[in-house]
Amino acid sequence: MTILYVTEQGATIKHNAGRVVVRREDRILNDLPDFKLEQIVTFGNVNLTPGLMAYCFQAGIDVAFLSSTGKYRGRLQPEFTKNVLLRMKQYEKLANPEFAQANAARIVSGKINSMLAMVRQQRRLQAAERSPIAELEAILPKLPTARSFETLNGLEGSATAAYFRAFKAALKEDWGFQTRQYHPAPDPVNALLSLGYTLLYNNLYAAINIVGLDPYLGTYHRPRQGHAALASDLMEEHRCVLVDRLVLSALNLRTVQARDFVKTPDGQMRLVPDALKRFLALYAQQLQAEVVYPAPAHHTNWRTNWRQVLELQVRQFARVVQGEETGYQPFRVDSSQ
Repeated sequence: MTILYVTEQGATIKHNAGRVVVRREDRILNDLPDFKLEQIVTFGNVNLTPGLMAYCFQAGIDVAFLSSTGKYRGRLQPEFTKNVLLRMKQYEKLANPEFAQANAARIVSGKINSMLAMVRQQRRLQAAERSPIAELEAILPKLPTARSFETLNGLEGSATAAYFRAFKAALKEDWGFQTRQYHPAPDPVNALLSLGYTLLYNNLYAAINIVGLDPYLGTYHRPRQGHAALASDLMEEHRCVLVDRLVLSALNLRTVQARDFVKTPDGQMRLVPDALKRFLALYAQQLQAEVVYPAPAHHTNWRTNWRQVLELQVRQFARVVQGEETGYQPFRVDSSQ
Protein backbone atom coordinates (compact mmCIF):
# COMPACT_ATOMS: atom_id res chain seq x y z
CA MET A 1 0.00 0.00 0.00
CA THR A 2 1.14 3.54 -0.80
CA ILE A 3 0.93 6.90 0.93
CA LEU A 4 0.79 9.47 -1.86
CA TYR A 5 2.64 12.69 -0.98
CA VAL A 6 1.82 15.61 -3.30
CA THR A 7 4.09 18.66 -2.96
CA GLU A 8 3.84 20.31 -6.39
CA GLN A 9 2.06 23.64 -6.03
CA GLY A 10 -0.94 23.96 -8.35
CA ALA A 11 -1.17 20.20 -8.91
CA THR A 12 -4.52 18.47 -9.32
CA ILE A 13 -5.30 14.93 -8.15
CA LYS A 14 -8.00 13.04 -10.01
CA HIS A 15 -9.46 9.53 -10.12
CA ASN A 16 -10.16 8.00 -13.49
CA ALA A 17 -10.64 4.44 -14.75
CA GLY A 18 -9.14 2.74 -11.73
CA ARG A 19 -6.15 5.05 -11.42
CA VAL A 20 -5.19 8.03 -9.27
CA VAL A 21 -3.37 10.65 -11.35
CA VAL A 22 -1.48 13.73 -10.17
CA ARG A 23 -1.21 16.33 -12.91
CA ARG A 24 0.04 19.90 -13.19
CA GLU A 25 -1.08 21.57 -16.40
CA ASP A 26 -0.08 19.09 -19.12
CA ARG A 27 2.45 17.13 -17.05
CA ILE A 28 1.64 13.88 -15.26
CA LEU A 29 3.56 13.88 -11.96
CA ASN A 30 2.32 10.57 -10.61
CA ASP A 31 0.04 7.78 -11.74
CA LEU A 32 -0.81 4.71 -9.68
CA PRO A 33 -3.53 2.04 -9.47
CA ASP A 34 -6.24 3.10 -7.02
CA PHE A 35 -6.16 -0.22 -5.13
CA LYS A 36 -2.60 0.54 -4.00
CA LEU A 37 -3.57 3.83 -2.38
CA GLU A 38 -3.72 3.94 1.43
CA GLN A 39 -3.63 7.69 2.13
CA ILE A 40 -3.03 11.04 0.41
CA VAL A 41 -0.98 13.81 2.05
CA THR A 42 -0.95 17.20 0.31
CA PHE A 43 1.35 20.18 0.89
CA GLY A 44 0.09 23.69 0.15
CA ASN A 45 -1.89 24.53 -2.97
CA VAL A 46 -3.06 21.14 -4.26
CA ASN A 47 -6.49 20.53 -5.79
CA LEU A 48 -8.70 17.44 -5.46
CA THR A 49 -11.38 16.81 -8.06
CA PRO A 50 -14.93 15.89 -6.94
CA GLY A 51 -14.44 12.47 -8.52
CA LEU A 52 -11.35 11.80 -6.45
CA MET A 53 -13.09 12.91 -3.25
CA ALA A 54 -16.03 10.62 -4.00
CA TYR A 55 -13.63 7.71 -4.54
CA CYS A 56 -11.78 8.47 -1.27
CA PHE A 57 -15.06 8.45 0.67
CA GLN A 58 -16.18 5.22 -0.98
CA ALA A 59 -12.84 3.41 -0.56
CA GLY A 60 -12.07 4.73 2.93
CA ILE A 61 -9.01 6.71 1.82
CA ASP A 62 -7.88 9.34 4.33
CA VAL A 63 -6.62 12.69 2.94
CA ALA A 64 -4.46 14.97 5.11
CA PHE A 65 -3.80 18.62 4.25
CA LEU A 66 -0.51 20.24 5.31
CA SER A 67 0.71 23.75 4.59
CA SER A 68 3.62 24.21 2.19
CA THR A 69 5.91 24.35 5.26
CA GLY A 70 4.53 21.08 6.64
CA LYS A 71 2.14 22.41 9.29
CA TYR A 72 -0.93 20.24 9.80
CA ARG A 73 -4.15 21.95 8.58
CA GLY A 74 -6.84 19.31 8.64
CA ARG A 75 -8.15 16.28 6.81
CA LEU A 76 -10.82 14.81 4.63
CA GLN A 77 -11.74 11.48 6.11
CA PRO A 78 -14.29 8.78 5.34
CA GLU A 79 -17.38 8.20 7.46
CA PHE A 80 -16.49 7.98 11.14
CA THR A 81 -16.07 4.45 12.43
CA LYS A 82 -19.25 2.81 13.70
CA ASN A 83 -17.53 1.29 16.75
CA VAL A 84 -19.39 3.46 19.26
CA LEU A 85 -19.03 0.88 22.07
CA LEU A 86 -15.24 1.15 21.92
CA ARG A 87 -15.40 4.95 22.10
CA MET A 88 -17.83 4.76 25.03
CA LYS A 89 -15.33 2.53 26.88
CA GLN A 90 -12.58 5.01 26.04
CA TYR A 91 -14.56 7.92 27.52
CA GLU A 92 -15.42 5.87 30.60
CA LYS A 93 -11.88 4.63 31.31
CA LEU A 94 -10.12 7.92 30.65
CA ALA A 95 -12.51 9.73 32.99
CA ASN A 96 -10.92 7.63 35.76
CA PRO A 97 -7.93 9.66 37.09
CA GLU A 98 -6.05 6.56 38.29
CA PHE A 99 -6.40 4.83 34.92
CA ALA A 100 -5.35 7.96 33.03
CA GLN A 101 -2.37 8.65 35.32
CA ALA A 102 -1.08 5.07 35.22
CA ASN A 103 -1.22 4.86 31.44
CA ALA A 104 0.23 8.35 31.03
CA ALA A 105 3.23 7.17 33.06
CA ARG A 106 3.57 4.21 30.69
CA ILE A 107 3.47 6.58 27.69
CA VAL A 108 6.31 8.67 29.16
CA SER A 109 8.24 5.50 30.04
CA GLY A 110 7.92 4.37 26.42
CA LYS A 111 9.30 7.67 25.18
CA ILE A 112 12.30 7.56 27.51
CA ASN A 113 13.06 3.92 26.64
CA SER A 114 13.02 4.93 22.97
CA MET A 115 15.48 7.74 23.76
CA LEU A 116 17.75 5.16 25.39
CA ALA A 117 17.47 2.87 22.35
CA MET A 118 18.29 5.77 20.04
CA VAL A 119 21.37 6.74 22.07
CA ARG A 120 22.62 3.16 22.17
CA GLN A 121 22.14 2.77 18.41
CA GLN A 122 23.98 5.96 17.44
CA ARG A 123 27.70 6.06 18.20
CA ARG A 124 27.78 9.84 17.97
CA LEU A 125 25.27 10.02 20.83
CA GLN A 126 27.29 7.73 23.07
CA ALA A 127 30.41 9.81 23.79
CA ALA A 128 30.93 9.81 27.57
CA GLU A 129 30.90 13.58 27.93
CA ARG A 130 27.48 13.96 26.36
CA SER A 131 25.69 10.64 26.82
CA PRO A 132 22.32 11.08 28.59
CA ILE A 133 22.06 7.37 29.43
CA ALA A 134 22.64 7.79 33.18
CA GLU A 135 20.14 10.67 33.41
CA LEU A 136 17.48 8.80 31.47
CA GLU A 137 17.95 5.60 33.45
CA ALA A 138 17.65 7.57 36.70
CA ILE A 139 14.30 9.06 35.63
CA LEU A 140 12.61 5.79 34.62
CA PRO A 141 12.03 4.40 38.15
CA LYS A 142 10.37 7.67 39.21
CA LEU A 143 7.57 7.45 36.64
CA PRO A 144 5.31 4.79 38.25
CA THR A 145 5.23 6.75 41.52
CA ALA A 146 4.48 10.14 39.95
CA ARG A 147 1.25 11.39 41.55
CA SER A 148 0.29 14.11 39.09
CA PHE A 149 0.48 15.04 35.43
CA GLU A 150 2.61 18.04 36.45
CA THR A 151 5.20 15.68 37.94
CA LEU A 152 5.13 13.51 34.81
CA ASN A 153 5.58 16.58 32.63
CA GLY A 154 8.57 17.64 34.72
CA LEU A 155 10.23 14.25 34.43
CA GLU A 156 9.54 14.06 30.71
CA GLY A 157 10.92 17.58 30.25
CA SER A 158 14.14 16.71 32.09
CA ALA A 159 14.61 13.57 29.99
CA THR A 160 13.96 15.45 26.74
CA ALA A 161 16.42 18.22 27.65
CA ALA A 162 19.16 15.69 28.43
CA TYR A 163 18.45 13.76 25.24
CA PHE A 164 18.54 16.80 22.96
CA ARG A 165 21.84 17.97 24.45
CA ALA A 166 23.31 14.74 23.14
CA PHE A 167 21.40 15.07 19.88
CA LYS A 168 22.91 18.53 19.32
CA ALA A 169 26.42 17.25 19.97
CA ALA A 170 25.89 14.39 17.51
CA LEU A 171 25.33 16.77 14.57
CA LYS A 172 28.43 16.94 12.39
CA GLU A 173 27.81 20.57 11.41
CA ASP A 174 26.68 23.70 13.20
CA TRP A 175 23.06 24.11 12.13
CA GLY A 176 22.25 26.77 14.71
CA PHE A 177 20.38 24.15 16.75
CA GLN A 178 20.32 24.86 20.49
CA THR A 179 17.33 22.90 21.75
CA ARG A 180 13.93 21.69 20.58
CA GLN A 181 11.83 24.69 19.49
CA TYR A 182 8.81 25.15 17.23
CA HIS A 183 6.13 27.65 16.16
CA PRO A 184 8.10 28.71 14.18
CA ALA A 185 11.13 26.44 13.93
CA PRO A 186 14.16 28.77 14.11
CA ASP A 187 16.71 26.52 12.38
CA PRO A 188 16.91 23.66 9.84
CA VAL A 189 17.16 20.93 12.49
CA ASN A 190 13.99 22.03 14.26
CA ALA A 191 12.28 22.45 10.89
CA LEU A 192 13.01 18.83 9.96
CA LEU A 193 12.01 17.55 13.39
CA SER A 194 8.71 19.45 13.22
CA LEU A 195 8.00 18.14 9.73
CA GLY A 196 8.79 14.57 10.76
CA TYR A 197 6.63 14.79 13.87
CA THR A 198 3.75 16.17 11.80
CA LEU A 199 4.01 13.22 9.42
CA LEU A 200 4.10 10.80 12.36
CA TYR A 201 1.12 12.52 14.04
CA ASN A 202 -0.78 12.14 10.78
CA ASN A 203 0.05 8.41 10.60
CA LEU A 204 -1.16 7.86 14.17
CA TYR A 205 -4.34 9.88 13.57
CA ALA A 206 -5.18 7.66 10.58
CA ALA A 207 -4.43 4.45 12.52
CA ILE A 208 -6.63 5.58 15.43
CA ASN A 209 -9.53 6.16 13.05
CA ILE A 210 -9.04 2.72 11.54
CA VAL A 211 -9.20 1.07 14.97
CA GLY A 212 -12.22 3.14 16.04
CA LEU A 213 -10.96 5.16 19.01
CA ASP A 214 -11.53 8.90 19.41
CA PRO A 215 -8.24 10.59 18.43
CA TYR A 216 -9.09 13.71 20.48
CA LEU A 217 -9.21 12.04 23.90
CA GLY A 218 -5.86 10.91 25.23
CA THR A 219 -4.36 9.78 28.51
CA TYR A 220 -1.20 11.92 28.80
CA HIS A 221 -1.78 15.00 26.65
CA ARG A 222 -4.64 17.07 28.02
CA PRO A 223 -7.66 17.78 25.79
CA ARG A 224 -7.68 21.09 23.95
CA GLN A 225 -9.56 22.44 20.95
CA GLY A 226 -8.41 20.96 17.66
CA HIS A 227 -5.65 18.76 19.10
CA ALA A 228 -5.76 14.99 18.62
CA ALA A 229 -4.40 14.19 22.08
CA LEU A 230 -4.43 10.40 21.65
CA ALA A 231 -2.39 10.71 18.43
CA SER A 232 0.14 12.80 20.36
CA ASP A 233 0.17 10.20 23.16
CA LEU A 234 0.77 7.21 20.92
CA MET A 235 3.45 8.87 18.80
CA GLU A 236 5.69 9.55 21.82
CA GLU A 237 7.34 6.12 21.83
CA HIS A 238 8.12 6.42 18.10
CA ARG A 239 9.53 9.97 17.85
CA CYS A 240 13.18 9.09 18.47
CA VAL A 241 13.47 5.91 16.47
CA LEU A 242 11.42 7.03 13.47
CA VAL A 243 11.93 10.80 13.17
CA ASP A 244 15.01 11.82 15.17
CA ARG A 245 17.11 9.02 13.70
CA LEU A 246 15.99 9.99 10.20
CA VAL A 247 16.81 13.69 10.75
CA LEU A 248 20.25 12.92 12.19
CA SER A 249 21.04 10.63 9.27
CA ALA A 250 19.75 13.03 6.62
CA LEU A 251 21.87 15.90 7.95
CA ASN A 252 25.05 14.00 8.84
CA LEU A 253 25.08 12.12 5.53
CA ARG A 254 24.35 15.41 3.73
CA THR A 255 21.23 14.03 2.05
CA VAL A 256 19.76 17.36 3.10
CA GLN A 257 22.11 20.38 3.08
CA ALA A 258 22.03 24.03 4.11
CA ARG A 259 21.14 25.16 0.58
CA ASP A 260 17.95 23.08 0.80
CA PHE A 261 16.37 25.48 3.33
CA VAL A 262 14.78 28.89 2.88
CA LYS A 263 13.11 31.19 5.40
CA THR A 264 9.61 32.40 4.62
CA PRO A 265 8.54 36.04 5.18
CA ASP A 266 6.79 35.03 8.40
CA GLY A 267 10.03 33.57 9.79
CA GLN A 268 9.39 29.87 9.17
CA MET A 269 12.22 27.65 7.98
CA ARG A 270 11.17 25.35 5.14
CA LEU A 271 12.62 22.89 2.66
CA VAL A 272 12.81 23.78 -1.02
CA PRO A 273 10.57 21.52 -3.18
CA ASP A 274 13.23 19.05 -4.34
CA ALA A 275 14.58 18.59 -0.82
CA LEU A 276 11.06 18.13 0.55
CA LYS A 277 10.51 15.30 -1.93
CA ARG A 278 13.79 13.69 -0.85
CA PHE A 279 12.87 13.90 2.82
CA LEU A 280 9.38 12.48 2.22
CA ALA A 281 10.93 9.60 0.28
CA LEU A 282 13.27 8.90 3.22
CA TYR A 283 10.35 8.99 5.65
CA ALA A 284 8.34 6.59 3.46
CA GLN A 285 11.32 4.21 3.38
CA GLN A 286 11.56 4.44 7.17
CA LEU A 287 7.91 3.42 7.55
CA GLN A 288 8.55 0.40 5.33
CA ALA A 289 11.69 -0.68 7.21
CA GLU A 290 11.49 -4.15 8.71
CA VAL A 291 11.15 -4.49 12.47
CA VAL A 292 10.54 -7.37 14.87
CA TYR A 293 7.26 -7.09 16.78
CA PRO A 294 6.80 -9.03 20.04
CA ALA A 295 4.06 -11.63 19.82
CA PRO A 296 1.78 -12.59 22.75
CA ALA A 297 3.04 -15.18 25.22
CA HIS A 298 3.80 -18.64 23.79
CA HIS A 299 3.90 -17.30 20.23
CA THR A 300 6.81 -16.47 17.98
CA ASN A 301 7.74 -12.84 17.34
CA TRP A 302 6.98 -11.75 13.81
CA ARG A 303 8.62 -9.44 11.31
CA THR A 304 6.61 -6.50 10.08
CA ASN A 305 7.25 -2.84 9.19
CA TRP A 306 7.00 0.39 11.16
CA ARG A 307 3.73 1.45 9.54
CA GLN A 308 2.08 -1.74 10.79
CA VAL A 309 3.67 -1.32 14.23
CA LEU A 310 1.86 2.04 14.60
CA GLU A 311 -1.52 0.37 14.02
CA LEU A 312 -0.68 -2.62 16.22
CA GLN A 313 0.12 -0.26 19.09
CA VAL A 314 -3.19 1.57 18.64
CA ARG A 315 -4.98 -1.78 18.74
CA GLN A 316 -3.10 -2.64 21.93
CA PHE A 317 -4.31 0.62 23.52
CA ALA A 318 -7.86 -0.31 22.44
CA ARG A 319 -7.54 -3.64 24.26
CA VAL A 320 -6.48 -1.78 27.40
CA VAL A 321 -9.53 0.49 27.12
CA GLN A 322 -11.78 -2.56 26.76
CA GLY A 323 -10.26 -4.21 29.83
CA GLU A 324 -8.62 -7.04 27.88
CA GLU A 325 -5.15 -5.96 29.08
CA THR A 326 -4.22 -4.34 32.37
CA GLY A 327 -2.12 -1.45 31.06
CA TYR A 328 -0.62 0.01 27.92
CA GLN A 329 2.74 -1.46 26.89
CA PRO A 330 4.77 0.88 24.65
CA PHE A 331 6.71 -0.75 21.83
CA ARG A 332 10.22 -1.49 23.07
CA VAL A 333 12.85 -1.10 20.40
CA ASP A 334 15.77 -3.48 20.53
CA SER A 335 18.92 -1.35 20.25
CA SER A 336 20.04 -3.59 17.37
CA GLN A 337 16.99 -2.67 15.26
